[in-house]
Amino acid sequence: MSVLSDGYNPTILDVRVSIDKRSNDLDRFIFPSPNNLGKEIFFLEKIQPTRKDVDNIKERINENFSWCLNHLATFNNAPDIFKSSYHIDNLNQLVEKVKTQIFDLTDLWDIISYEYLIDTNDGSLIRVLFIHSDNKSLILDFGNYIH
Repeated sequence: MSVLSDGYNPTILDVRVSIDKRSNDLDRFIFPSPNNLGKEIFFLEKIQPTRKDVDNIKERINENFSWCLNHLATFNNAPDIFKSSYHIDNLNQLVEKVKTQIFDLTDLWDIISYEYLIDTNDGSLIRVLFIHSDNKSLILDFGNYIH
């Protein structure tokens, strides 16, 4: 799990890879939770209806990374980070490296892909991108949090 943050309004990228079995959607969304977020009823009523198929995963991954970086630039409490081309260049290089590794991993996969949107009704949004092929899966959470 990687977190990009100014300490107050973070953005996340959470990567889950399974190369020996195909992941189940419920494995990602159902978990012990102090609120409704991890309960099956929340998945069925709030998350499952947001599912949409993704035809071009490279394009969608690029869009999701841009969405997260824009969130950081817009809602950060450390504006000096984004005034420094050194910091921005390093962040962009890190993002490009992660994207390249994802694309290299999935390049030979026979892909089925779709995405869910989790809206926690507090200003925070998470896009959960599932990429499946035969007996393997990659799940990418792109989250932007407002606190």
